[in-house]
Amino acid sequence: MLLNDGLFMDDWLVLKPRPDYLVDIDFLLNGAGHPIFYGYDTFANWTGTPVVVMVSLAIAGIVLGAVCLMLTAIRLDLLDRAEAVGFALIVWTYPGYQLWAGKANAVYVFSLGLLFIGAWLLTLAFRARGLRRALLRVAAAFVFLLSFALNSTIVLYAFVVLGLFVAIWRGGDAAQGLARRTWLAAWRCVLRYPELMVLPLVYWGTLNVWFKRIGVYAQHYDAHLPTLGELARGWWAFFLTGYRDVATHAIRAAIQVPALFIASAVLVGIVLLQLRPDTKPTASRGAIAMPLALAMVLFLALSSPYLIAGLRPSSTHFYESRHLLMFGVPLALALLGFKRLAERWTTPRAAFAVMFGVGLIVSIGMLWNDYVFMQARTLKQQALARDLAGRVQPAATVYALDDGFFDYPSRHVPFGLAEVTGMLRLAWGNQPFFGFALRAERPDILRGMDEARKAPGSAFRHFDPSGPQATILLQPGPGAAPNQTLVRKYYVCRLLARCDVAELLAQLAQVTIKLGPIAGVLPLEAASKSVTPGR
Repeated sequence: MLLNDGLFMDDWLVLKPRPDYLVDIDFLLNGAGHPIFYGYDTFANWTGTPVVVMVSLAIAGIVLGAVCLMLTAIRLDLLDRAEAVGFALIVWTYPGYQLWAGKANAVYVFSLGLLFIGAWLLTLAFRARGLRRALLRVAAAFVFLLSFALNSTIVLYAFVVLGLFVAIWRGGDAAQGLARRTWLAAWRCVLRYPELMVLPLVYWGTLNVWFKRIGVYAQHYDAHLPTLGELARGWWAFFLTGYRDVATHAIRAAIQVPALFIASAVLVGIVLLQLRPDTKPTASRGAIAMPLALAMVLFLALSSPYLIAGLRPSSTHFYESRHLLMFGVPLALALLGFKRLAERWTTPRAAFAVMFGVGLIVSIGMLWNDYVFMQARTLKQQALARDLAGRVQPAATVYALDDGFFDYPSRHVPFGLAEVTGMLRLAWGNQPFFGFALRAERPDILRGMDEARKAPGSAFRHFDPSGPQATILLQPGPGAAPNQTLVRKYYVCRLLARCDVAELLAQLAQVTIKLGPIAGVLPLEAASKSVTPGR
C-alpha cells in the first residue's frame, strides 16, 4: 500500500494526481449522495498529496480498527487474548476485498475501522460515570456517524446496538421473567442511549432531504423487495465470491507463486509463537455454537442490503469486490467456532494454529498476490501515461484503447473509462477528452456516455464523446513480464536503486496511435438513431 501510488477506476474522478489536474467532485454532493466522501476527497485534494492522505486513512483504519476490535472483545470477556488477536487479524486481512490499494475507496476501509473504534468507545462508556461517560458517548456517536460513509456499515452498527441491549439484559433481574426482562432491557436501552437509536435515522434523513441521489445514481440501484428465490440466489453468489472463489484462487496462486505463501507462513508462525494461546479447558457447546450461528446470521445480514439494491459482487474484476469489505467478520466468527470445536479432539494451541494459522496464511498470501496484480496494473497504466505525455496531442479527443496486455499471459483487467480519460487529461491537459477500453465497452458506448454526462448530478460532465476519434494500440514491450517478475523488478528499481524506474516503464509497453473512426464502435449520431422509440 505504501509503494503503490497509482489511481484505480473512479479514483480518477475525485482525486488529483497533480495540482493542475482539475476534478469536479460536486457530483458527490448533488448526485451520488456522499457528503462524507466529499469532505474526505476535498481535504485530500486541498493538501496537494491526495494519495498520501488516502493511504494514511486506510492504514489508520486498519490498525486502529484491528486494535479496537481486539480490545473490545477482551474487555467484554468474549475472547481470550489469542482468540481476540487472531479474530482481528482475520477480519483485517480478508482477501475477498481486493481494493485495499485503492485510493478513493480508502474511505471504505477507514469507515469500517471507525465502526470498531466507536464500539470500543461505547464499551468504555458503558461502565464510566459522570463527565467521562458523557464525553465517551458523544465521541462514540460522532465516530459511528462518520462510519456511515460506507452505508452498509449500518448493518454492523445494528449488531453493535444489539450487543448493547444484551449487556443491559444480562444486568437485569432474572426473577422478572424472560418476557418482562427483555421488554425492560429494550426500554432501558432506548431511554439510556437515545442518540444511538436516532443516529441512523438522522443520517438517512439528512441524505434523503439534502443529498438525495439523482440521475444515474438513482438508476444505478435497483432497490426492491427481493423474493425468497432472489435472496437465495444472491446469498449463494455472495458465498461463492466471498469464500469459495477466494479459496480456489488461493490454491491456484499457491501453486503458481509458492514463495508468497511460504513467506506468509513464516510471518504467521512468528505471530503464533508470540501469542501462546491459553490452555484452558474445551469450550462448552454454547460457546461453540454461538459464533457459528452468528457467522451465518451476519453473512445473511451483511449481504441483504446489496441484494435489496440489486448489487452483487464479482471475483473476476477487482473493483466489483468493493461489496465484500466486511465479510471478513463472518469468516473470523466461523473460524472461531471451528477452533473451539477442534479443541474437543486436540489441544487449544493446536486448534488455534490449524484454524487461525492456516486462515491467516491463506489471507496474507492472497493479499500479497492481489497487491502484486494491483502494482503491475499501475505500472502498465503509468507506462501508457508516460508515453502519451511525451507525444504531441493528435487531432482527436475521443480515444479507444486497444489493450494488448489483455492477451498477455498474466492477470490483467482492462482499464475503466475513468482511467483512460484520466490518463489523457494527465498527458495533454484539462480538455473534454473521452477515452475507454475498446474490449470492455459495448458498440454504443458513445451514446451511453452522451446520455450519462447530460444526466442530473453526473460525474461525467467533462467527458465529450462527440469529438474526432483515434485508437490507441497498447502492446507489451521488450520489458514486459508476468506480474510477479515485473513487480519484483520495480521494487528492485525503487527500493534498491539498481535500475531506473523511468527506463523500466519505457521498456514495458509500446504505444501506437491511429487517427480516424474507431472500428466496431457506432458513431454518436448512428447510435442515437438505432434506438427505437419504445426502448
